[in-house]
Amino acid sequence: MKFWYKFFVYLSLLFLAVALHNANYLKVPQIFSLPVLIVSFIFLFAGFITTTISWKQILKKSNLPVALRECLAGVGLSIFGKYIPGKIWMVMGRAAYITEKNSLPLATLSAISLNAQLITIWLGLIFGMIGLFVLSGLCLWVWLTLCLWACFTVVIFSRLAHDRAEHLIRIIFKKDIRIPSLTLKSTLSVMPWFVLNWILWSMGFYTLVVSLTAIDVPWSVGLGFPLAATLGIMALITPGGIGAREGVMVGYLSSAGIPIAEATTIAVASRLWFLAGELFIFIAGWIAHKKSTA
Repeated sequence: MKFWYKFFVYLSLLFLAVALHNANYLKVPQIFSLPVLIVSFIFLFAGFITTTISWKQILKKSNLPVALRECLAGVGLSIFGKYIPGKIWMVMGRAAYITEKNSLPLATLSAISLNAQLITIWLGLIFGMIGLFVLSGLCLWVWLTLCLWACFTVVIFSRLAHDRAEHLIRIIFKKDIRIPSLTLKSTLSVMPWFVLNWILWSMGFYTLVVSLTAIDVPWSVGLGFPLAATLGIMALITPGGIGAREGVMVGYLSSAGIPIAEATTIAVASRLWFLAGELFIFIAGWIAHKKSTA
């Protein structure tokens, strides 16, 4: 691993520690059902593995067949990059790892990585809209989420948006670089893995909530995670969506009938829960990297 990439990994770990310390999220809440909590972690870890497969599949669809081990290393080692201010380092990180290993154009891989992130957000908003509709019907938040989803639909599938992105990268890198575009047909071919990812995390979040409360909660509570996580990704100021995700989650859980105080505890605990998943994929990525360089 080159020095600059090692520096990126260590820097992301440092910013993670600082962000969590400042947010004071490292608190273990009361657990009502340990077996259900364990199930939530199984869904969580499976979701992270699916994220790796999604990354591999979108690279394959872009005519860049990369070994699953390298995809795992790239995703795992860059997972904490989202805690570095700037919101682009996790997207750039996994692309940079593949570039280093295969001598492929960084600009092209970064664009593909961005496409993957946009698909993730696009689908997350759909899951979130379904959850909001089930809980509250056609409320204001459903319409606002629908507007966001429509914007991302234009960004992902519009030829004009694609051409402007190519023009911007051409200016930045001073090269005539062609960016693989995503059509609706090509997106549908890789979408099942992205959908499965959100389903697994939604089921994981639902079982997490069940394990941390004595209140009966509807299944739609699980769909609050895609909504909160997606809006957390879109938060331009907070590192890793810390604060933004939890705020959305508290509002969503309270709409599901969970008292504000308990909803706040669960939202904060979900950060620790998801961090465990990030640590899992980071360790898996580190092992995969060591195996590939052995």
